[in-house]
Amino acid sequence: MKTTLFSLVFLFSLGWLAQSAPVRIVLPVETAALRKGPGVELAAANCLTCHSADYINMQPSLVRTAWKASVDKMRGKFGAPIPEDQVEKLADYLAAAYGKPEPVK
Repeated sequence: MKTTLFSLVFLFSLGWLAQSAPVRIVLPVETAALRKGPGVELAAANCLTCHSADYINMQPSLVRTAWKASVDKMRGKFGAPIPEDQVEKLADYLAAAYGKPEPVK
């Protein structure tokens, strides 16, 4: 009895799966772009592999030390494959394109 019931449920499940349409997800076309400036190619190669330009555009205006900390966090916490020798150049670009001046001490 259990085998027959299991067989019926199994066959019903297979029939239902065969009739379901595949799920298709269409994402909108990316329209955001990184701001132009020295190092934009570096940012495109290292940042846009994980998130969109909109993600960077939505960030508050940060000082360079905060942008450097953000790049370090992306490398350390999230495993972004940014080479060590490109961290400073990337922080320079982000600070110039999206930053604000460091406060005067």
